[in-house]
Amino acid sequence: MKLRPHHLLDIISDCGHDVEFKPDPYGHALHRVARAVLSNIDLKGQFVIGADDVCRPCKHLQSNGRCDDILSHLTPPMSKQEYNDDLDSRLFAYLGLSPGMTMTIRRFLESVNEKVPGIEGVCSHPEEDPKARLDGLIQGLTKLGIRRK
Repeated sequence: MKLRPHHLLDIISDCGHDVEFKPDPYGHALHRVARAVLSNIDLKGQFVIGADDVCRPCKHLQSNGRCDDILSHLTPPMSKQEYNDDLDSRLFAYLGLSPGMTMTIRRFLESVNEKVPGIEGVCSHPEEDPKARLDGLIQGLTKLGIRRK
């Protein structure tokens, strides 16, 4: 499974907040990847900057492997590809990991857990409350048995 680090963090945070994973109008596979990840955190993942298994079926993924979506709610508007590539680059650096690394989801989440609190300052989206992100990550990591209460 190929995963962008921020996609996995979104899944864990959403799990912590009991968000229902369901198909999205864009057609991406977050709901399917979330189910696979949450049902078996011992799956191996290759952590990447660029299109991953979430992106693969999305209507915005172009044949060149790049996303053509624009984050129009940002000022100024920004390419989702550029935003996500920058976000994942910062996450790799913060976690001390390298793009292309393969490890179990569990091992990746253990690395995340070592940076909680703190990582929410790197992975919170511009209009997201970092405290809410932190809470979701803590609850999700706890539900998966990575973090103790």
